[in-house]
Amino acid sequence: MTQTVIAHSPPRHAADDLLQKPRSLLTTMMIRIVSAQRLQREREQLAELSDSALKDLGLSRADVWNELHKPVWRR
Repeated sequence: MTQTVIAHSPPRHAADDLLQKPRSLLTTMMIRIVSAQRLQREREQLAELSDSALKDLGLSRADVWNELHKPVWRR
């Protein structure tokens, strides 16, 4: 009996596809801007979580404050 293995790849964003191809300076800049916007949105969503949700994640308000005040170029 032959066993078939199917590999599943994680979901990808359109910007991730652009990272795999040669690109112009303008394209590189646009990717970085979109990535920075996405990161800032995620940080803002983190700040909106309740104290109990943060506790579930093992985070404190101080951790969130530190994350919110990082420059966008720092991940």
